[in-house]
Amino acid sequence: MRRPATELSSEEVTCLEACSQHGPHPRMRRRALAVLGHHRGQTLPQLAALFAVRYATVHGWVQAWHRTGLAGLAEGRRAGRPPKLAPAAQKK
Repeated sequence: MRRPATELSSEEVTCLEACSQHGPHPRMRRRALAVLGHHRGQTLPQLAALFAVRYATVHGWVQAWHRTGLAGLAEGRRAGRPPKLAPAAQKK
């Protein structure tokens, strides 16, 4: 059997599985699934096709995980106009 490309401890797998199901943002959940898929033997091109993103995007997700762990998969600031509604009035 082939060695996983991303070596994860059992605690890391548990953390990523929880994040992939209950993470605070859908994009974070998708990133956690990609790191788990890479650990389980899927290649980066396969993951890119599965998530309909570029190879470089998936590679960045995996690298972010290696650099900073779960914090690297979190949703960061995004470009665009700031919302006009107060945070309490926004749809969750």
